[in-house]
Amino acid sequence: MSRENSEKLKRFNISGIPLIKSVSEMLGLESIFSKYIPSYGNETVASVDALLFLIWNITLGRQPLYELSGWMSDIEPGCHGLNRRQVASFNDDRFGRALDKLYEADRATLMTDIVVTMIKKVNLEMARLHNDSTTVKAYGKIAGVTKDGLRMAKGNNKDHRPDLVHLVFSLTISSDGAIPVHYKTYAGNRTDDTTHIETWNTVKKIAGKSDFIYVADSKVCTSCQLSHIVSNGGRVITVMPNTYKETKIFKDKLLSTNIQRKVILKRKVEEGEHNDEYFSLFLGNYETINDGYTIYWYLSTQKKKLDKHLRQKRVGRADSALMELSAKLNKRDLRTEEAIIDEAGAILNKYGIEDFFTITVSKESQEIRKKIGKGRPGPSAEYRGVTKTTYALDWEIDSKRLKKEERADGIFPLLSTDRSIGPKEALVSYKYQPRLEKRFNQFKSVHEAAPILFKNIQRVEAIMFLFFVALIVQGIIERKVRMSMKERAIKSLPIYPEYRRSFYPTTSKIFYNFDGISSYKILKNGKVIKEFKDELSHIQKLLLDLLDIDEDDFWGK
Repeated sequence: MSRENSEKLKRFNISGIPLIKSVSEMLGLESIFSKYIPSYGNETVASVDALLFLIWNITLGRQPLYELSGWMSDIEPGCHGLNRRQVASFNDDRFGRALDKLYEADRATLMTDIVVTMIKKVNLEMARLHNDSTTVKAYGKIAGVTKDGLRMAKGNNKDHRPDLVHLVFSLTISSDGAIPVHYKTYAGNRTDDTTHIETWNTVKKIAGKSDFIYVADSKVCTSCQLSHIVSNGGRVITVMPNTYKETKIFKDKLLSTNIQRKVILKRKVEEGEHNDEYFSLFLGNYETINDGYTIYWYLSTQKKKLDKHLRQKRVGRADSALMELSAKLNKRDLRTEEAIIDEAGAILNKYGIEDFFTITVSKESQEIRKKIGKGRPGPSAEYRGVTKTTYALDWEIDSKRLKKEERADGIFPLLSTDRSIGPKEALVSYKYQPRLEKRFNQFKSVHEAAPILFKNIQRVEAIMFLFFVALIVQGIIERKVRMSMKERAIKSLPIYPEYRRSFYPTTSKIFYNFDGISSYKILKNGKVIKEFKDELSHIQKLLLDLLDIDEDDFWGK
């Protein structure tokens, strides 16, 4: 048989693409993107198609641009409907130009259009919204500033890499499935205490109302930001900063007297564990001094254990550091009592345990004779008396003070600008905030947003928009599966390796179960003469059923 007439087997990847495609079609992403990024007749494929494929790739697990052409060629044609010539036209330059067009588009209005459509399509509840930010680091230099003022800069790096430049990625999610409804990127040196007014104003337009509960971290606790939100009909729940005078007043009272409290909430510490965490409310009426906002004081049993453990750890580290300091005395810069006290104080201040240590510096003087002049000592050598002072460092740990401090372990205050929000509602609302942290974890680990690989700041800003859309798609899939499980009284799914069960399936684990699903085509003279496909397992069919995806639609029929 000649080489031209030989048969070849070609494998095409499907994996979780049909799941993403179903959400994309439900939201009408192609139509919405096309309103803001027009196509031209001379294009082999529209730029919008390139952007949608980027969203697919980011959602499944991002590859660099130079690998996307190979990734595209391996996708089952039924998933995208493009011919071979169109697929072959995809390369890193085409994807780069598509990002350039997205950057030039009105992304703010485009985002609002997508989110408002999504809210209507999935009937998303907007009664409570959660906001936080993270940093996205970059290696090397990314020069320039975008038209919106985005630039890479050094600041408070949340990846604990202060040596690297980064940008700030602010994200707002709904408490209904933790689905993102707003994002914004800022220069790397922008602080959170300056972003909440802009964020709240935009989310207010998206939600079409102002009375939703806005949950954020303590950086929202500035007079300017809180007064703006409250005066415009908004409501805020946040943790009160330790710098507030009210914190010291309550803590001093708690250390000196007994304040009654009652248990208001119990929850599992971790999935599958039998250890429960209890939250107690301290009884009494507490308000901020200046604005009269309601303060609720709570005690967490888990936080109480953690606070005690961390304090003991800090005391131990400070004790070791003082031991090291003691061995360095009477040398170089540690030859005076003042220098030794300053250094010891710096150690205690570093670990925040100044109140638990008593530092004393003792000195001992000794008279010695020192030869006057140069040369070896002889019968005629002259000497003068010199007083040599040596210092010793002593410290004592105040065990009684440490024991007393345990009375304040586990406490934390929540501030509410609306008196109608009760203590349990405020607590449950704030305890949803870790779901936002999980979105950031997906953003950085699954989508691999960090480190930033582009060296063009405009493309960086554009792809951050696609990361946001990918998070929406991911959130919708996750929410749909969990809602369907609840409707059918399904407590868990065996989607972990070795068929271990998951009570709260994540999108990444859902995709994991479809990883490697493929179709196969036997080609002869460039034509398909026979087709095969993998057999779907019971759990894969169940997941499709939970997502309301027909099996024929999954295979692109």
